[in-house]
Amino acid sequence: MMLTTNPTCSVLILCSMNMTRDHSLIPYIEALTGVRPRLEEQPDPSVSSVPLFLRERYDFLETQLFGRRLRLAMEKEQPNEVSPTEYGRHAALLKQLFGVEVVLVIPKMPSYVRNRLVREGIPFIVPGAQMFLPMLLIDLRERFSKAQSRIQNKLSPVSQLVVIYQILREAIARIPLGQLGEKLAYSPQAMSHAQEELQIANLCEVRRAGKMIFLEFTLRGKVLWERAEPIMTSPVRRTQWIRWGQPRARAVAASTTALSRLSMLAEDSVETYAMRDRAVVAALEQGELFGCGGREEADARMESWKYDPWVLAENGSADPCSLYLSLQRSGDERVQKEIRFLIERLPE
Repeated sequence: MMLTTNPTCSVLILCSMNMTRDHSLIPYIEALTGVRPRLEEQPDPSVSSVPLFLRERYDFLETQLFGRRLRLAMEKEQPNEVSPTEYGRHAALLKQLFGVEVVLVIPKMPSYVRNRLVREGIPFIVPGAQMFLPMLLIDLRERFSKAQSRIQNKLSPVSQLVVIYQILREAIARIPLGQLGEKLAYSPQAMSHAQEELQIANLCEVRRAGKMIFLEFTLRGKVLWERAEPIMTSPVRRTQWIRWGQPRARAVAASTTALSRLSMLAEDSVETYAMRDRAVVAALEQGELFGCGGREEADARMESWKYDPWVLAENGSADPCSLYLSLQRSGDERVQKEIRFLIERLPE
């Protein structure tokens, strides 16, 4: 490890607020430096010059690192899709505003993001994995096996969508990864992340043909579902009461509304629909939807999903796998009975 001795060097760190909660950043720095850093709230008049979208995304703190006082910009919630371009743009803008270098401290970072940031010389820390500080001539890397360092308890939304697509639709092994991303409305970077996750989870293998990449699942249908379901989560991020401003566009029937169309379950007095979370935000901004205070004045209940429910919709209703995941914690015995039937009818 090499350190510069320039006393005027300042660094601004961006990191996830979740890491201060689970104490992964502090022990990592302590293990490397022998000093346990303290994170302190530090009002800074210059913060008022930061654009609103960055102030909504980050909280600003201070700490000591390598004997220097550092300002921190703590990310409040990591986005679903991790973009190296977006992180680079934030780092450059904050460096311009604060006049100091920016270190991105990110709890989970796919290899394609790390490689891109290294190539572009953007400083970052991934606790437990790597500290890349080119302004201090530091590049420390922990050596772990791929499975040990990358496997996670739950699949990301894009990986979950790929698995469900494989179960319910055409065999993915015939579709190049880039083309699959177009079908699922995800970027090439997100699909690369899904490829790595699914390999680590031992759900698929990778076949290459020239520059094309194909995912080959070792299991099919209901057997694949049984293997993957324990590491899947509900697609629902949040729900709200809405009134329709324009026709229902790409909203699909969801929750017990969709379940009632597939079973003997009685329909709800107020129907439930689903759209991808970003599509709900856009629809509210454009007047296609209007939020309202409660059930009495609502046309429907809208679920904001982590992935686009339209991709796998059947006859205007959410797919059975996602429907099961969204209702698996329901306390209604009738609902539990009907969603079990959904899984029993999955293809073999």
